[in-house]
Amino acid sequence: MNQILYEDTGNNSPTDIKKIIRFFSITILVFGLALIGFGIFGIVQWVQSTKPVALTKPKIVATAIDNNVKIEVTHDKSIDKLIYSWNGGPEETVVGRGRTIDYLIEMPAGENELTVEAIDTMGEKAVFTGKYAFHQGVDIQTPKLEVTAIEAQNIIHVRAEDETEIAYITYRWNNDEEVKIDTVDESKTIIDTNIPLPERAGEYELTVVAVDKNNNIETKVSSIKGLKQPEILKPTQYGEKLTITVTDEVGLDYVIIRINDKAYKWKSDTDDKTSFVSTLTLEEGENKVIIDAKNKSGLEANTMRIKCKYTP
Repeated sequence: MNQILYEDTGNNSPTDIKKIIRFFSITILVFGLALIGFGIFGIVQWVQSTKPVALTKPKIVATAIDNNVKIEVTHDKSIDKLIYSWNGGPEETVVGRGRTIDYLIEMPAGENELTVEAIDTMGEKAVFTGKYAFHQGVDIQTPKLEVTAIEAQNIIHVRAEDETEIAYITYRWNNDEEVKIDTVDESKTIIDTNIPLPERAGEYELTVVAVDKNNNIETKVSSIKGLKQPEILKPTQYGEKLTITVTDEVGLDYVIIRINDKAYKWKSDTDDKTSFVSTLTLEEGENKVIIDAKNKSGLEANTMRIKCKYTP
């Protein structure tokens, strides 16, 4: 506890002592208020410094210049990268080097949509999309290619279309030699053709390639079943009776059966008859039987030749 010592020298009055006490009291009060003020100011400054800073996004401007598009990105922070693509296709990336990016890209031919993304070093992203049309630009679009199996007609329908000009298509079965087709329509943008199915049963790999005038290429590989020949099952004999069965996936056209010097022919009256069953009577002794068949696709079965003996 602080004390003010007083020694009576005979020169100081009680009034002087009170003045001294008042002076020290006022000084201490002012000093305390100053400390409190500085404390409050520091707290306010700390609170203000800890307030979250609003994050801003990069600004993107894309301007068509002749057959190009100029992409300009500006920001108040460093830009990490710029990503762009045409029509949702492959993306291209440009690395940022500061707060601005100026980049010139070639415009594809025709009408196209450009998507641009700009990402800063804080991860904030801005996205821009715009449509641009230039009919003499650089052609980067691959042809559209459709390959459709039409089993009822035993063909593969191929249609290739390009927005500028189609050049030709090629096709091949498995590892066979390629077949080239360059017959286009009047607009020079479409090739429409049919490919016959293989005339043998089994799985085949069909590779079709479409090429436009600027050598943009589209390829499709399909697994196709080849045409199947009619199948003649092994005949069954019960005494003098011989039962013959023929089947086909597409539809039978006719069946011819010869027993010795007699011939029997059956012809289908519908397009979807896929099986034939007939029971014939054998002659006494040895019988030479020959069976032929053909389906609606024009494919003939392998001729079956057998000998049957009947003894009463």
